[in-house]
Formats: sequence, C-alpha cells, structure tokens
Amino acid sequence: MASFICLMAAGSAWGEVVPWLYEAQVKVESQTDPERRRAAGLALAEVLTRITGMREIPVSRRIDRAFADPERFYVRYAFATREALDPEVAEAETHFEVRFEPDALLYLLREAGLPIWSADRPTVLVWAVVDEAGRRDIVAATSAGQIGDVAAAFGAVARRRGVKVSLPLMDLEDHRVSPLDLRGGFWRTVVDVSRRYAPDLLVVGRIVATGTDRWSSHWELRPAVDFEGPAAVFQHDATSAAEAAGEAVHRLADALAERFAVRGGDLDAVRVTVRGVRTVGAYASLLDHLQSREYIDRVEVNSVESGAVLLRLHSRSTREQLQELLLMGGSLLAADSGGRVPGFERPVPSGMLDLKWTGAR
Repeated sequence: MASFICLMAAGSAWGEVVPWLYEAQVKVESQTDPERRRAAGLALAEVLTRITGMREIPVSRRIDRAFADPERFYVRYAFATREALDPEVAEAETHFEVRFEPDALLYLLREAGLPIWSADRPTVLVWAVVDEAGRRDIVAATSAGQIGDVAAAFGAVARRRGVKVSLPLMDLEDHRVSPLDLRGGFWRTVVDVSRRYAPDLLVVGRIVATGTDRWSSHWELRPAVDFEGPAAVFQHDATSAAEAAGEAVHRLADALAERFAVRGGDLDAVRVTVRGVRTVGAYASLLDHLQSREYIDRVEVNSVESGAVLLRLHSRSTREQLQELLLMGGSLLAADSGGRVPGFERPVPSGMLDLKWTGAR
C-alpha cells in the first residue's frame, strides 16, 4: 500500500496541516500530582505515536527518560470536567488536557533516532457499510447505536494516529450512495458524491458479520481525483465491527507513515530554488513555512535576486522524499523554469529542486 501512495502522491499538491498533532487529553480520576504525571505520560505516548507514525514507541534510554519526566516537554495543561461520552455513564468525567512543545519533541526524536512524520497529512473520507443479519448500514458522522460505535472507533483511532479521517453526513445528497454501491465497488457514484468534501483519499470498505464475535472486513484505498488509477486493497478479521474500523485506520496510518515519515539518518543539504518570491512579506512567509516543517532541520539562504531565492535545506530525508513533502499542501509547486532561474545568468544546476511559492495556506 505504501508504494501505491508513492505513485499517487508524485507531483500532486495535497494534504493539510493537522492542528492538534501536539495536543492530547487523558481521562483522570483526580487532579492530584501523581495522577497528573500518570496522565502526562500517557499523553506523551499518544503524541509520540502521531509524530513518529509508529503504533508502538520502541524502548530506549532517551525515551525512558522522557516518560520519567514528561513535564519537560509540555508548555501548558489544564483539567476539564464535562459530561461522559457514554450516555450510560451518569457522572461527569475529568480530563487532563495538554499541549506539548513541538521543538522539544522533535529534538527528542532526532536524538533517539526515531522517524518524524510531518504535520502535513492527507485528508481521508471513509465510506463503510456494516452488514449484519441482512441489515446494511452506511457509517455516518451522525450514526448512533452499534453503528455509532463504529463511527466512534474511526474517530478515536484517527485521533490517536494523527490522521485526518472524516465520515459522510448521509444527508439527502449523500444518500445517492447506497450500501450496494459500497459492497459492489461502484466507484463512480462514490467519487461524484465525495467531491463536496474535497478529500485527498477515499477509503471504501465493508464490515461483515460472519458469526458470533466474528467480523471480516475488506477495504480499498484510492485517490479522490484519479479514481480509475491503482487501488490499494487490504482486509482483516476482528471480534467487533468497531475493532475492524479501528484496524482499518491503523493500516492506513501505517502506510502513510511508511511513505512520508523521515527516518533518522545522516543530515544532508539539498539545494532548492524557489521562484515567485517578489516581496519582503512573501520572503518572510516562505522562511516561516520552511522553518516550521518538521522534516527540515535548518534553512540556509544562499542568495535572493529578482523574485528567486536560492536555498540549502538541511534534512535527513532523501532528495526525492523532500520534494514530495515540500509539495504537500500546495504552498510550493513544481516550477517550469526551462532550466533557468529568472534574474540569474546561470541555468538551474543539476540536482537542484526548482519550485514556485504560491503563499502560505
């Protein structure tokens, strides 16, 4: 599936920044210091899972020290009391809410040699039908009961893994898609209806009850635009429909991280030309954008002339992976300079990335 994502990402401008990547909340029994430290450790584990793209964080001396003193890594926290999400629970729940410092966590991961997955991530729309005892229901954002549990599982695992997953509203427009469309793989209708959500990826799946506490599921992943292109297919069994939904998100996140997470390696410098930078404001916004990308360790400006900026970007990614990551979100596009940089007599050197700045998103 990772190779499929590689094919569909090449040359495309997709993805959005996940704004809550460094935030987490954990249910607590009290607001005491020991309970706060316990919750902070759990929150740190969740955030590290999102940033690395790994389901489990491997044990190491640096990581152990971080979990022993998680307070070093967060910038603010609060306790919030609200009604329980489970309607059968009468008592209100208290949650420990925390935001971690990005630079501190990125430094920790680099020192520990763990991968770093940028906050630029694709948006995914999931169409899933649950088939049990002759009843077929499409999972919607507003689903209740057992189907609501499936919807909640999609959301909970997506939040844990840092993937932007959404479900259809199943309003009048969405009802053009039927359970038969999803079971039969009739993509034309699904793609047409999905355009209103403007996703990068579409996941279509079916979850089928095969016995007592036995469910099978089958999933297809396709680009939202070129839906006639190659599809990634994966399937698995589970003990509940909700478990099957959660595992589908895990596998999606695993594949995305496999492709886009930058793994610990030697720091290298890649030469980049960025055109379309014609004002001081554009220059400042370009540098802010580049310096905020987790996969870039340092930005070095070589020269600025006639709307073109020549840079050296220091990263542990490969040149090809760096180009893919820079193109995500649409702020930078592949340029067509004809081999020359405007304002420069010399041609664009071989191996230099040639990009165009369109503005911060």
